[in-house]
Formats: sequence, structure tokens, C-alpha cells
Amino acid sequence: MTPRTPGRLRRTGGAAVALLLSAAVMTACSTASDSSSSSDGGEQSDAQKAAQAKVDEASAIPTFTLDAPAFDVTKAEGKTIVNVPITEQIPYVKAVDVEMERVAKKYGVKWVNYQNGGTPTEWSKGIDYGIQVKADLIIAHSGINPEVIIPALQRAKRAGIPVIATHTYQDGEEPPAAVKDLLASTTTVPFARSGQLQADYVVAQSGCEAKPLIITTNDLLASKHILKGMKDEFAELCPELEPGVIDVPVGQWGTNIKPEVQSYLVKNPDTDWVMASYDDQTVPAIAAIQAAGKGGSVKMTAYNGTPANVKQIQDGDILAADVGESINWLAWSVVDQSFRILSGVEPTEGGDQKTPLRIIDDSNVDETGTPPNNEDGYGDAYVEGYENLWQTGS
Repeated sequence: MTPRTPGRLRRTGGAAVALLLSAAVMTACSTASDSSSSSDGGEQSDAQKAAQAKVDEASAIPTFTLDAPAFDVTKAEGKTIVNVPITEQIPYVKAVDVEMERVAKKYGVKWVNYQNGGTPTEWSKGIDYGIQVKADLIIAHSGINPEVIIPALQRAKRAGIPVIATHTYQDGEEPPAAVKDLLASTTTVPFARSGQLQADYVVAQSGCEAKPLIITTNDLLASKHILKGMKDEFAELCPELEPGVIDVPVGQWGTNIKPEVQSYLVKNPDTDWVMASYDDQTVPAIAAIQAAGKGGSVKMTAYNGTPANVKQIQDGDILAADVGESINWLAWSVVDQSFRILSGVEPTEGGDQKTPLRIIDDSNVDETGTPPNNEDGYGDAYVEGYENLWQTGS
């Protein structure tokens, strides 16, 4: 069952997007003399060696590290989840939704997906629909900002229906006081880590002489964490490196990224990296790089690891690396949190499901499939890991 409402994508609260991979922190002491680029194959600087160590660790297939109590998942059978995605106009969000529905139904849980165009009004209508059908759980999925739907959340609470918010908050971040008591739980994402790993990749490749441009989106809650992760990592590895930053609202990605990036490259011809906070920024940014005549000198990094984006690494020369998150792994993490609530057990502490990140580049891109797909590239440790937690008595 898939209700629809009209509308178009507007200001959103978070991104469809991210994940955690613990990497050893290696401090690099950068100076003007030791931060020279080694992109020509010469000796690496201390900063590059430190960054490369982090890149190497984050390029491996991730392991399942969630340490949470097992529970009787059969208690969730027969119950109903209404999922309200930020908008399925974003392919990444739709892919996560499809996998969540598949897993939920496998365990006998009814799944209702409330499609919408991505506005607070429509998200509120989705919450109200969940109340109307007497859902057992409502998911505000993939970056919806709970603060813009407070009246709807209050109605759900009065109706006794728990609501969880997914992929809006950074690992370790609690929801604001205004909504904390209105949410049964969250599933968090290592947004800052995704930014750190992009910065590590740039420094590993180009040293402290890199001249990166960052594309951010201030109207997505996740962006502040991603941007901070990038800047903090550059500051640690290369204190004198100052990246350029442009802010393009999410509703203007298709129209404004290309001209703004192209203009920046013309004004700053020594720019050699463009760092996209999200995968869906990549296509217009590549078009800008090509239009500026910089296809041979400017590389890109991005975050999310959607198959279409990863294929650009296989097929092209501009997108060098994508900090990927397994779409299926993320879907299972949301389902685990949902099953816990439906089964009457405590959700994972702080909403942290320990979902991982993996750097995808030429060295491992073919592990994601040819062409890339949602299932390959991250291993299947999460399947056994979650199934061991979901006890069925059989």
C-alpha cells in the first residue's frame, strides 16, 4: 500500500545519507617544508603518510560491530510500520526504502510507504496518515528535521504511536529539547567521519598543497557535521590549508551547482579538488569541471556511495573516490531499531547502530559490481550480525 501526496522538494532537514568506520588517529605535524605534494610519485610528506594510513583502513570491507542485546523478533510479527521518507525523488532514499520493506515483510511486519514530494506539510500528512491507520510505529526517514513537524509529532504521541527519526542526527548527537520527548528513538549517522575521510583522501593524493573546493548545503542538518569533519581534518593534517566553500541549497542543486562551481574554478584556476558533501551534487559538479576546461586537472570526492555515483569511478576520470555507505546495511539498521520498539525492548543507545563507511576508488571499485549495485562492496557481515540478534525460536 503506497499512498501519495502531491508536491515538490523544498527545504529539508537532513540528508539521505552515512556511516561509521573507526580509524586510527595519526597526528601529522605539517610544516611548509614537509607538506609538499607527492602526486608525481615522489616521497610522501608526513601529512600524506598519516592520511594514507586512514584511507587504507577505511578502504577495507567493514565488519559488523554492533554490540546490542538479542531479542524475540516474533513479537513484532503482524504489526504495522508507516514509513514517511524525506522524498523518494532522491534515488538513494528510494533504494533504502525498498530494502527496508523487503526485510520487514520477511519477518511478518506490514509495511506502508507514504510517498511524498519532500515538504514539511507532506511529512506531517504522512504522520497523520500513520495515526489514521493506527500504525504501531511511524518512521520519519532519511533526514526529515523533526523540528519542522512538531505538531504532527505531538499528535502521534497523544495517539500513543512511537516515531523514530532516521539519518538526521550525527553519531553522539541527541535530538534538540523541543523534539527529544516526541521521538521514541533515532538512528544516527557518522556524518563528520564522512567529511574526515574525504579530507584524508585529498591529502593522501595531493599533500598539503592541495587546493580543494567544498560544496555544502546549509539547509540540510547533516551538512554542518560533514563540513566540520572536512575542515577539522584539514586543520589537523595541514594547518595552513584553507579550502574554498560554496553553499548551494538542496532545492537548487540541479540549477546552481554547475554555474557556481564553474565560476569558482575560473576565478581560482589552481583548484585541483572539488569535494561534494552528497552524491547527488556530483553530476552537476562534473559538468562544471568539464565546462571550465578542468577535466584533466580537477578531481572529485563525494559521499554516499550510490551505485550510479560509484559507476562514475569505474567509467570516468574526474570522480576519484566516494565515501560509501551500504544502502542495504543502512536499511537493516533502521529495521533493527524498528523491530526493537515493536517487540517492546529498548532501542540501541543513542540511536547508534555502528553502520560503517568505506572509501571506494579505483583500487576496490570493481568489488561493488560491474555495474555497481546495492548489495556488493561492503560484505554481508550485517546479515548474519542482525539475524543473530533477531531471535525467532526456530
